[in-house]
Amino acid sequence: MNAGPNDAHGSEPKPAETGAATLRGRIRPLPAETDEETFLPFLDLCFNWSMDRPRIEIAEIRQRTDAAFYYRGWGRHGDIAVAAHAEADPGSPIIGLAWVRLADITDVVGKADDGVGGDFAAALGKTGAEVVRSETVPADASGDVAADSAANSDDAAAADSAPDLSDADETPFTGYGWVAADIPELSVAVLPEHQGQGIGGVLVDTVCTLARMSGFPAVSLSVEDGNGAAKLYADHGFVSVGRSGDSDVLVRSLARD
Repeated sequence: MNAGPNDAHGSEPKPAETGAATLRGRIRPLPAETDEETFLPFLDLCFNWSMDRPRIEIAEIRQRTDAAFYYRGWGRHGDIAVAAHAEADPGSPIIGLAWVRLADITDVVGKADDGVGGDFAAALGKTGAEVVRSETVPADASGDVAADSAANSDDAAAADSAPDLSDADETPFTGYGWVAADIPELSVAVLPEHQGQGIGGVLVDTVCTLARMSGFPAVSLSVEDGNGAAKLYADHGFVSVGRSGDSDVLVRSLARD
């Protein structure tokens, strides 16, 4: 989902080297058997990034197909997550989370051209619908783009004010920031009381490093207009490859990491 994180008032301050090292010492990968409940407080932030919109309660999030895409059945192929802990002790509470996930391959058959990932560097040189409708999100038979996008939060990324797809009997949901079968989508969120400390940026860089080591050519996300997370993403190597609704679809190429 939408995929996004950032300081509640815009970009995150850049910590001193010692501060950054301390933060990195509090980042730990999550095991594949991580309980789904671990993701919900952070998914909550992703959906409720704007205080100007009606709140979507956890109970509703649990029932939504679009929300389930980002955490249900965690531990499948391609799932990577890193957590920021309150202290260096890995047993301390999780205060921030970043994770990437591929769409289920059975849901994207027919949606993406073969070899999209290998040609993605060229796609990054293009703009707007040219990218979204060709290399990344081809239109379906009805001419609609195969995936909508949503926003990412202040220190929170993923689907935010998304339509309720829980009862949808249509094309399988593949993520708000989906661009290709071999490009996982990033979500990230930091608890409000810990925002503004550089945690979101360290989480983004760490999970992207792990994604690169896993062989992924890039990661994607979407960020809605007005979301301050956009600057954080730009500062950490994400570029816009198109628009979907009122959101930008962003990609960070991992080839240069």
